[in-house]
Amino acid sequence: MYAKDFEYDGQLLSDYGLILCNFDSNKGLETVSSGADISFNQFSPSGGNHFLIGSSTYDSAYTATFQICRNPCLVSSQDEMVISTEEISAIQRWLCRKKYYKFKIIQEDYEDLYLNVVFSTKQIELQGEVIGFELTLLTDADYGYLEDVSVEYNCLADTPFYFYDISDEEGYIRPNLEITFLEDGKNEFVNDELIKSKVFKLQHCEEDLLDHKITEIQNCSYNEKIVIDGKNQLISTSFPEHQLSNDFNYTFPRLYSIYNGLLDNGTKNIFITNIDCKIKLSYSPIRKIGL
Repeated sequence: MYAKDFEYDGQLLSDYGLILCNFDSNKGLETVSSGADISFNQFSPSGGNHFLIGSSTYDSAYTATFQICRNPCLVSSQDEMVISTEEISAIQRWLCRKKYYKFKIIQEDYEDLYLNVVFSTKQIELQGEVIGFELTLLTDADYGYLEDVSVEYNCLADTPFYFYDISDEEGYIRPNLEITFLEDGKNEFVNDELIKSKVFKLQHCEEDLLDHKITEIQNCSYNEKIVIDGKNQLISTSFPEHQLSNDFNYTFPRLYSIYNGLLDNGTKNIFITNIDCKIKLSYSPIRKIGL
């Protein structure tokens, strides 16, 4: 890592008068994790000379270690490089918390890249005085993310629309969706009984995928807004009387990423709905880039 500054939970390291540094005098090449450290479980079919991949897993979540100190450009003497106990307390409160927060390196080409991070810290002392910290960051995944990509659609019933997943990781991500219904549900009276709003269906219909899952919500109403939190697999409605626990089939929409060759511009995901609605789809594309 050759940056001088980073952002954590909306605050900059430079806000504390600190800078990224290296107290080790040894110079040379360094090896960094790039979010692609995968272990493969191989096996050979009976009597065969070739090995097949039975499964693959990441060895661990992404981790990195680096050091920080006071910015020497902001001091007039060596004594001012010492970090006071009050400053130590403020820095520890900022960095050492029991929850993941967004971490971004302030560096060219990294502007849109972030990781969800927790820190552990060690103080670096010289002659009994604290002059810096060694930080070890731990992430919530084996890779980083781009800032959210968001697209809004005015969907017509039975008319396909598409979205490109540009993640580096093959597989699927559950995106976030905001769905606003533009139909009144075509309610009808049958034998003086009001038939409830029609069923909403969102189907993934990409031909190259075998997994054509259907997200289904019953009893949807005109102007109702449904919010789907894909990562945490939660769903809510703007109409409190709508009992989603009974009406949702708990099939959360997915975005698929498949490697398509050298000029890969992302995987085209095709969806179709059965009623008119507005859909806002957002997700954080996966990026396998080291710090």
